[in-house]
Amino acid sequence: MTQLRWLVLAILLLAGALALLVERLVRRRKEARAYLQGVRYVLSDDPDAAIAALSDAAQLGSPEAVETYLALGALFRRTGDLARAIRLHRNMLMRPGLDPPRRVEVERELAHDYRRGGMLEEAVAAYKVLADGGDGAAREGLRDVLVDLGRLAEAAAIQRKLSGPGEDPLLAHLLAAQARAELARDVERGLAAALAAVAAAPRSADALLALAEAEGAASRPADAREAIAAALDEDPRAALLAWPALAAAGDPAAALSLLDERLPAAPDDAALHYLRGRVLHLAGRPQDAMAALRQALDLDAAGEVTLAMRDLLREAEAPAPEELAARHDLMVAALLRKARPVRCTRCGAEAPTRQWRCKRCGAFESFALPERVT
Repeated sequence: MTQLRWLVLAILLLAGALALLVERLVRRRKEARAYLQGVRYVLSDDPDAAIAALSDAAQLGSPEAVETYLALGALFRRTGDLARAIRLHRNMLMRPGLDPPRRVEVERELAHDYRRGGMLEEAVAAYKVLADGGDGAAREGLRDVLVDLGRLAEAAAIQRKLSGPGEDPLLAHLLAAQARAELARDVERGLAAALAAVAAAPRSADALLALAEAEGAASRPADAREAIAAALDEDPRAALLAWPALAAAGDPAAALSLLDERLPAAPDDAALHYLRGRVLHLAGRPQDAMAALRQALDLDAAGEVTLAMRDLLREAEAPAPEELAARHDLMVAALLRKARPVRCTRCGAEAPTRQWRCKRCGAFESFALPERVT
């Protein structure tokens, strides 16, 4: 009888173990099915259904639920539900037994939440803890938040550590932005930052234009024009971004000569004609300026100059009575032309014209060239 009892007990234990194994397999299958369904909803751009599916997967509580929670938190952040994303990631950090590598990942996600939610000081603190521990992704996040805060010198110092020796276009962008910020307070410091930007990437159009702005502020117009010419040689598409440098050069006649020297090689470049119109206006030749701006509008195939023209005319001072009719005709023509904003390839943000840095996601040189408008 004793042997039979032990046999029955063994069978019951085996049956229990099998039941637990089957339950675990079913649970994992359900979680995998819900997770994959959530992924499909993400790919089909249905975030509400994706959140519901991932929430179902996470509630199953299997060891793989951490991955599901991370996907759910990222989806909350993507849809702008920052409060839920932050709460979810904080709760994950309080979960006992979370592996150290997973903890780092969750802390990084929480820092991303803080940044996206505008809690920049909290983001800096969160990223800094991870960065001090050697996390490269956190260092990149810390760099980007410092840029958002305008602490460009600190951001550039982090980028130097990330990139090491050699040319670094991203460092050049950061130093160029620092130079422009410094120029409002201290011309010499702005010039030093601009020179450092060119040293970081000698062929960077952004760095060269920042140098031109600094040279103009330092009352060296010839050096400013030389830097502008070099920038347009490296990147002719940056013509619209060259206006602050041309304006800072301080000599409209010389700036006009620079543009007139370039136009024979690119007679259909709408942006160059647009710049020429603005310089002519600066030189006190309003009729010639209107003719050049109209030519720029007629040559604009992509629409970027058209959008820049709309902004220019909208923000311009009221014209003299004799200029009113020509200004009105130009504005009407600019409004009637088809034009699409340029779009950031990283986050999809739109802007009237190309920018060095996307204001939404912080990526540099991420705007796609506008397509030809038909």
